[in-house]
Amino acid sequence: MLFDIAHIPFSRRGRFLTLSMMSVPGGAGEQALYLRFVAGGDERPSLGRLCRVDFLDMSGNPAKPAFELAPERLIVRGNHGAAEFVIGEGERLHIRGACGGVRFHLEGSRYDYLYRTPQGEPCLVAAAENVKFIPRADLGSLAVTGSWQRDHSEKVSFTFSGEGAFEGNIDFFRTVPPRERPGSFDQALAGARTEFAAWHEAMPHGLSDQAEAHRLASYLLWANTVPTGGALTRPAIYMSKNHMINVWSWDNAFSALGVAGVDKDLAFDQFAVIFDHQDASGLLPDYVNDRDVLFAFTKPPVHGWAVSLIEAMQPGFLTAERKAYLRAAIGRQVDYWLTHARTGNDALPCYFHGNDSGWDNSTFFAEGGPVVTPDLPVFLILACDALAALLDDDRLRAEEWKQKADRLQAMLFRDLWTGETFRARLMQDPGRELPDQNLIQFMPLLLGERLPRDMARKLVTRLADGGYVTQWGPATESVKSPFYEDDGYWRGPIWAPTTLLLWDGLRKQGEMEMARTIAEKFCSLASKSGMAENFDARSGRGLRDRAFAWTSAVYILLAASLSTKQP
Repeated sequence: MLFDIAHIPFSRRGRFLTLSMMSVPGGAGEQALYLRFVAGGDERPSLGRLCRVDFLDMSGNPAKPAFELAPERLIVRGNHGAAEFVIGEGERLHIRGACGGVRFHLEGSRYDYLYRTPQGEPCLVAAAENVKFIPRADLGSLAVTGSWQRDHSEKVSFTFSGEGAFEGNIDFFRTVPPRERPGSFDQALAGARTEFAAWHEAMPHGLSDQAEAHRLASYLLWANTVPTGGALTRPAIYMSKNHMINVWSWDNAFSALGVAGVDKDLAFDQFAVIFDHQDASGLLPDYVNDRDVLFAFTKPPVHGWAVSLIEAMQPGFLTAERKAYLRAAIGRQVDYWLTHARTGNDALPCYFHGNDSGWDNSTFFAEGGPVVTPDLPVFLILACDALAALLDDDRLRAEEWKQKADRLQAMLFRDLWTGETFRARLMQDPGRELPDQNLIQFMPLLLGERLPRDMARKLVTRLADGGYVTQWGPATESVKSPFYEDDGYWRGPIWAPTTLLLWDGLRKQGEMEMARTIAEKFCSLASKSGMAENFDARSGRGLRDRAFAWTSAVYILLAASLSTKQP
């Protein structure tokens, strides 16, 4: 069962409001359902936790819940009672049930408090989470408790209950309550069901025997979207509403690829929500959320490659307005790497930290940095080629970008080709041998016809024979490597973005059968283990965060390629 609340949050497109399972503080591993507001980023230990949700029987005692998750609602059953949750208009949670109750216990911060509005409604304030909420009962009863202690409230909770049916809603807001009055539970349910059905129907068709995986991937790309506000200048697809509640500046490109077939505006927004914060130097932030823009790290410049791939799949994506925006933004991005990340014009650019590469703790950063890797010049070459295409009305400027690409290519072959493969090197000690059993050496396959055939043949042979492609797909570190770890993050597990990059690189080298095999393996993996952050390369087990947007995006693309009989 892929739709499992133990791993998959319940949310809705354009909302921060989320219900998900989390560890109970001090609970020795105990899990409980929590009401959350996932604004503010993932550096906060609370991760937006507002209230623990308890389910009560007719006697008011805790009942053991059983959950049924669907895109439009969450159903909870236990001890002859039941409750349902739906997210309605705005940040509004609707609830209804029978033969029992649902209690929300505020587990917050130092200055949380409860008060009565001038209209007499109870209002709870989660101070550290910067959100207020008002519960209302339409049927049955609502009990609100909390004791004032000098400058805050303690033991704050509210409970919807009824001997028969009960129904109510909760409004979440930052400043003042919304003016519009809430509709009914049934109206909210109909709206959510219709919205998701239209979204899912517009998705590229997948594989007939993987309908649940396709539906889950579609749901996560829909539900992981959050609204504009604060530092979020556009609607943004967070990586997850479990733990990874930011948009990172290469994750965004894969999310854009995943939704380009259903919502071109949202796809463009994924580029722009990051590029809107681009530094004057051209540097992109590591991540953005509604509160923070972090420049301590950055991410690899995959955006030229991604834009070109979207345009190839969705002709017309690059309208005149989008061309102008991306031409300027990607041009500045390339200039950053060529100006601030290398020692001179005759040197390749480098990553200063593993996080900059996107491969965080990969073995090519085992001795620290800066490190010159083969993927970075490849992405910049592809960005230069994309810029030349975006400048179809300015031949002189387009030729300048082509020349930059040619110079980078020459240096890539000169400095990183060993005669057998491409190798990462320390910038300050290029002769030192760094581990070379990681997947990054195959990224030059993306160069297509730019890559000499003998180099391409050697890379493909090494990929096939080197312990990289397991039963489930391409491991980021060869299973033959002494550094391989089943759950080593970037030291072994299968990741969606590297799978897609490798798939595209193989296609560009005419290796259609191998590309198709990798697509089949990944889709089987996601169908088995869901849309996890990464996967154990040997067992196929889903690892870390299990509700990831870029995994969903890659699944959608690869499943579509298989359903149309194309690699």
